[in-house]
Amino acid sequence: MHETAILQIDQAALAMIQALDTYGEEMSPLLDPGYLEALQHQVVNLRRVLLGLEMGLLYQGQDWQVPEELLEQASRELLPVDKAATRLRDAASRGAQE
Repeated sequence: MHETAILQIDQAALAMIQALDTYGEEMSPLLDPGYLEALQHQVVNLRRVLLGLEMGLLYQGQDWQVPEELLEQASRELLPVDKAATRLRDAASRGAQE
């Protein structure tokens, strides 16, 4: 249940980011300055939380650290959180081996 909910919320967040990218300029004259930017920032933060939840579900009990810049990048990419979590785990594994 939890994993399905995470993925469904993430799909909605991805759709919101794509809609903001597509229609943001058209909407900006109708809204307060900075509103769309703040909205996009909040959606990225939501995806970051979802990514953390997904990583926790997939990799419980593993002790690995992901650099902050990789988390930020993964939160902004238009990649579903389950795929982003796998990429982050692989990057962390490579970093631990070096």
